[in-house]
This record gives sequence, structure tokens and C-alpha cells, in this order.
Amino acid sequence: MRSEWPLPELPRWDGDDRPVDVDIRVGHVPAVLPGTVAANPLVQVNDRGWLRYTVQDVADYLVRDGREVIIDTRLARGAPDVALFLLGSVLGFLSHQRGLFPLHASCVAVEGQAIALVGHSGAGKSTIAALLLAEGARLLSDDVTVIDIHAPGGPLVLPGFPRQKLWRDTLDMLCMIPGRPLRSTVSLEKFDRSVAEQFQPEQMRLAGICQLNRKMRDGDLRLVPLGGLPAVRMLYENVYRRTAGGLLGLSERMFQDCARLAVTLSRLCQKVGNGSSMDGSFPNPTYMPVSTAWSWRTIS
Repeated sequence: MRSEWPLPELPRWDGDDRPVDVDIRVGHVPAVLPGTVAANPLVQVNDRGWLRYTVQDVADYLVRDGREVIIDTRLARGAPDVALFLLGSVLGFLSHQRGLFPLHASCVAVEGQAIALVGHSGAGKSTIAALLLAEGARLLSDDVTVIDIHAPGGPLVLPGFPRQKLWRDTLDMLCMIPGRPLRSTVSLEKFDRSVAEQFQPEQMRLAGICQLNRKMRDGDLRLVPLGGLPAVRMLYENVYRRTAGGLLGLSERMFQDCARLAVTLSRLCQKVGNGSSMDGSFPNPTYMPVSTAWSWRTIS
């Protein structure tokens, strides 16, 4: 990326002088995107596949051709709010435009295997990833995991940024010092944290996906294998910025990618506990204590 907006979350590029993949500029974003063919209150898409995204009191973003982002904001240069949505939602839009598969997941490398932890906001993706990092895992991505499903040899996880976004209570529990606040315009007890020394900068084959259930509690926790349509449904429900993908006309492609991933991966499961509602078609689930890393050899 080449960015006119300060992005301290990203390490500086020290490779060759190849053309940039994504150019981020500061400029004017029109209130109404010319040629709009699909829209909701936050997103407009036009007949060229360009996407306009608005975040109230933060910025308007124009995402074009998977290669360019224009930021229009009244906030002071370097305000963390702008980068928060740029490296979150806008990254998801870029991925859709570039033909990649963004999953609402954190991804860690455990014993040489890339495991994605999927789940809706508040499910504990970043928290469990932080716990695993404390036990020696390495971080591939936080909250948004971008996958090249069609890579030769199988799905590849593309590394994100050496940062985590964690709530104050998680930082306190793990005795970690907070980084900078993620928002300057609203009160939010969530902070940016550098994990540069625990970051996995190289692409890795995706070995498994585990969905976190928001109903999980300490005690009776189990891994329940998923296959067939339940696996496809789980993946589809966790496509990052799926609604925007639909506005871009990519609903069929997203479903096909979910089906392909469900067939390709042999390790798909849900982590549940205390009688959470489940499909129930897999007997003898493997019980796992909450404090231990997961043994993926038990999932077939």
C-alpha cells in the first residue's frame, strides 16, 4: 500500500520497487456516486463496480477497482478513527473487488497450522487469539482474514497487520499495556496493540476454521465438527461485509467460494458450550478445556 493517510499500524515496505497494489489518497468523495445501481444507508455501488462508504462523523471512502481508496474527512490528520474503518470495512471491500475471500475472523498459526477463528462481533475472536499468542502462537490477522481460495495447492491466508484490537478488560486480564485508543470521536474502551514480535508475515495454507459461539461459557466447552450444508452456511454467515458484496453483485461468487472452501478444508468446527443450540448430527464431540490450545487432530 501507498498511503497519504498516516497508518502507523502498518510496517514500512522494505522490498523491491514493484508497483503498489493499493493507492490510498485524501481527496473529495461525491455525496452521490454517479451511476449508482445499488445502495443502502452506508454503501453506494455504481455501474463500474466502484463503492462509496460513509461513516458518520468520521469519513467518506471511495473504493475503486480494488486498487484505489480516496478518503474524504474533516478529522485531523492521523485521527485513529479513519484508519480503524480503512483497515477494517474498506479492506473487506477491496478484497471483494480483487476477487479474494474476506472472512470475519482472526487467524493464528498454531504448531505450523493456520487456524481461523470466525464469529460475529463480540464472540471473542481477538481475545482467544491473544490467549493463544500468550501460549506461543503467531498472529496472521485480526478480525479480518483475507483468503486466496483459488491459490495453487489450496487456500492461502494472506497476512494482515501486526496489530490487535482489544477491549480494556481483556488487556487487564492478560496484564497487557494498552496502545492508542481506536476512536477519538467517541468513548470506546478498545485499544490498538502491537504484536510485531508475534506476527507471522508469510502466507500460510489454511488448515482449519473454528466458529466461536457467543453463548460459550467456562466449563462444558466442546468442538463440534461441521460438514456439508452446515459448514457452507457457517462460512457464508461469516463472510466479511457480505451485504456490500451483494451490492457489488457478488452473491453467487461468495456462495460458490464458501462451498469450495467447505469441500477443500477437512477441519471445520464450532466451539460451543452449556447446551448451546447445535445441529446435533455429530456424535461424541471432543471436549476441550478453555485454557488449552485446540487439538485439531481430533477433528476429521
